[in-house]
Amino acid sequence: MDNQTIPSKQGQIVKLTNPMPHENSAETYLILEDLTSYTDDAIIYVVSITNLQRNIANPALSPRKAVTKSELTVVAEDLTSYVESWNKL
Repeated sequence: MDNQTIPSKQGQIVKLTNPMPHENSAETYLILEDLTSYTDDAIIYVVSITNLQRNIANPALSPRKAVTKSELTVVAEDLTSYVESWNKL
């Protein structure tokens, strides 16, 4: 059994646990929805951090990706802690 932490709240930073061959395994995503009423097998929407950076002037233009909640693992509790973690590398 792995130590995957399935996302539980809006704003968490996540990665795909099993990306498709055409997907970047290092890509991180932001949870867009309040997950309190979603089961682990529910479809939720995330947005790529890379796309948010590209569309900084209008984040609403960043495409949303539909994924199963259980196919994600938390890498940071929020965007601030994610960015701060870069300084620890």
